Amino acid sequence: MDTAGDRANQRLVDQLIARGMLWSQPLIAAFRATPRHRFLPRVWHYSRQHGWREINTQAPGRHELRLLYADRALTTRLSDPTPGQLPMPISSSSQPSLMAEMLEDLRLKPGLRVLEIGAGTGYNAALLAYVAGQVVSVEIDRRVLAEAAEHLRAFPERRVELRHGDGRLGCPERAPFDRILVTAAALDLEPAWLEQLAEGGLLLAPLDLAPGLAYLVCGTCREGVFEGRLTRPAYFMPLRGETEERHEPSPISSGLPPADALASVTAPWADWTARKPSCAGPGLLPSLAFLGWLRGYTLGYQALSDGQILYGVGDLVHGHACWFGLRQWRVTGVAGRNLGVQLWRDFLDAGGPWPSEFRLRAESSEPPSSENRRDLVFHETINQYLVFHRCGPRCHQVWTLDTCRQRPIGS
Repeated sequence: MDTAGDRANQRLVDQLIARGMLWSQPLIAAFRATPRHRFLPRVWHYSRQHGWREINTQAPGRHELRLLYADRALTTRLSDPTPGQLPMPISSSSQPSLMAEMLEDLRLKPGLRVLEIGAGTGYNAALLAYVAGQVVSVEIDRRVLAEAAEHLRAFPERRVELRHGDGRLGCPERAPFDRILVTAAALDLEPAWLEQLAEGGLLLAPLDLAPGLAYLVCGTCREGVFEGRLTRPAYFMPLRGETEERHEPSPISSGLPPADALASVTAPWADWTARKPSCAGPGLLPSLAFLGWLRGYTLGYQALSDGQILYGVGDLVHGHACWFGLRQWRVTGVAGRNLGVQLWRDFLDAGGPWPSEFRLRAESSEPPSSENRRDLVFHETINQYLVFHRCGPRCHQVWTLDTCRQRPIGS
């Protein structure tokens, strides 16, 4: 049946292809055969004036279809209300263009066994099953799981096995998997994912590294050791346990002084001819902040009232901090400015590396105590390779900067 919703879905797919987010024929067919509105009987919309408002989309009209087929993430479930606090989003349908890019990254083909962490609405699992054929989707929230099952009943030919459980543990009884796709932000790669990925398989997961630094990481595992790299910035709701609720993060990281309480100094790039200093790809400020994170600084991220975005780095042992802005820095005196200048010079000496230009090697390790965690953050140069060692919450991480970097023409 050719409905208004079906036509809206075809227009969305056309846009994804034209914008370069969707290109492989099997995935194009999957998106065309899986209308998004069939998985979104309701969504939640937030406005400052009215707060959260439920929008019934079971029989979508023109306005509802415009919302459902916009290239944006949509909130599908809120946390239970608590006295004095607004509900928080705890489940969503991801931005279609990001979904398309992630599925393309997985290089899907028929016959693969796929593990999805986070069932959401079931939409992503339906797309995976259309191409790969066998999908196990693990979800911690029973209500979300029940709704995904209801949506998938309209697609009985899609082989999706929904399971209730903590996604951080994977699904050992169905392992190994050729592909593992995580659809919630993790602080680190989980050892269970590394153990359950088949040799030659691909793992794709969003990592929430630090305030303002959230990226997808994609790679393979061999004997429990992950090797891959960051692909693109991506912000997802956090991975959580069954009794955990989502909490809105602070606009600045714990321990850094607020930017608006510090003295301003002119950024060293402020007099460049370009209106906004930036590098192609991720941008100057997040790339500089990422290098600071690799070096073990405490990071912060803050949006000022005038719309400016600032990234902060701090040495909390000595009480120094520097917030980077496009025109101004905010610093804790001379020592804070010197901290920023040193990081800036290190960034230039390394060739202005993008986060995606570091290779990541990770393997599970015992969580370090608070006393020795800082000692496990260090860097070295091996055969002209710049190498950073970090101890994450679940894995020991080794980040190595590629010496032979190839950037897009015109970057």
